[in-house]
Amino acid sequence: MSEEQVYLNGEIVPLTRATIPVTDRAVMFGDSAFETVRAYGGKPFRLGRHLERLAETCRILRMSPPASAAQIEAAVADLLAANGLGSQGDAYVRITLTGGPSAGPKCLDRAGPVGIFILAHPYEPPAEADYQKGLSLAISGIKRNASSPLTGIKTANLDSLFARQDGLDRGQDDAVMLTTAGNVAETPYANIFMVKDGELLTPNMGCGFLPGITREAVIEVALEAGMPVREIMENHETLMSCEEAFLTSSTIEIMPVCQVGTRLMTFCPGPLTQQLRQAYRDLITRENAK
Repeated sequence: MSEEQVYLNGEIVPLTRATIPVTDRAVMFGDSAFETVRAYGGKPFRLGRHLERLAETCRILRMSPPASAAQIEAAVADLLAANGLGSQGDAYVRITLTGGPSAGPKCLDRAGPVGIFILAHPYEPPAEADYQKGLSLAISGIKRNASSPLTGIKTANLDSLFARQDGLDRGQDDAVMLTTAGNVAETPYANIFMVKDGELLTPNMGCGFLPGITREAVIEVALEAGMPVREIMENHETLMSCEEAFLTSSTIEIMPVCQVGTRLMTFCPGPLTQQLRQAYRDLITRENAK
């Protein structure tokens, strides 16, 4: 099998040649931004929305994008083709921007051009991903700070690693992160939905989480199906008392939650979770056919 190819600063090169300087701001200060996209049959799902979110991240970080959205879309297509993923199978795509040379002041002023690299390889579900069994979650002591300028953007973030490790250390698959005010925010790498009394609930934008592209799509298909949807700012008791819950992200799509702490969900996977999972897959099929 030929070596995996990587897009790096305008070129497609073999993985073993894809390197960034040790003095890059991404290495020195964690100055980076990224988007993770899932492609189906060579077509990235809602890549345009991901690139809009990446542009907003760049605005907040005062980072000059190294390429236009159209150029990044073309690079993703070329890279999928170079890795034999242009027409079949599911793929994982990660677009990463790096802060560039670390010379100059240690602030948001950057001395040189921002870097970019893109990875694309066959999609492999996480080891813990079992859509019938679901995931168990701990309630982490690591908090999301709703007032932080990093809230709502995808950057290098050790808080997420600490929170997931917290969940693993407690014997669970992952963890729920609360805000500093004690309201449910998200898990380290996914948004969270709850079903209670026939209503679909999810944290609102004041809860210090990253607004996922999959989250957006799930709300869209739920409303199309006539399901009541409400965005909330509530503590973990709402999660602990719901009948079913699930997580959403580009990589896992819709993943049922079977347990939070010591409390088992009434249903896993629940009927509404399964209905939405099918509706989401139907949405992907429709958009891929365009």
